[in-house]
Amino acid sequence: MSTFKLIEIAETKQRLQSEEAILVDTRDQQSFAADHVKGAFNLNNDTLKEFVDAVEFETPVFVVCYHGNSSKGVAQYLAEQGYEDTYSVEGGMTLWRELFPVESEAKL
Repeated sequence: MSTFKLIEIAETKQRLQSEEAILVDTRDQQSFAADHVKGAFNLNNDTLKEFVDAVEFETPVFVVCYHGNSSKGVAQYLAEQGYEDTYSVEGGMTLWRELFPVESEAKL
C-alpha cells in the first residue's frame, strides 16, 4: 500500500523552487482566494478530475491545508491513487504564513 510522507515547510519551499513539483492547497475556495502560495493548485471535489488529468503520477505532490492535519488524509488518498512521491506539509498554511509571505488576491 502506498503512503505519504511528512515534510517541513522550509524543505517544501526549497523543493518547489528546485524541481518540477506541485503544491496542492486543500483549503476552501474562499480561503485559497484570500491568500495562497503562488502556483498552488486549489484541490477540492470539483477540481479533482482536472488535477488527475493534468498531473503525472511521477510528479512530487505536496499537500497543504489549514494546520497540517487534513492534508494527511488527502496526501494518503493521492498516494493510493498512484502518486508516487506524496507529502503532507506540517503546520499547514497557518505556519507557512508565519515563515514566508504568501500571495493575496483579496480586494481592499
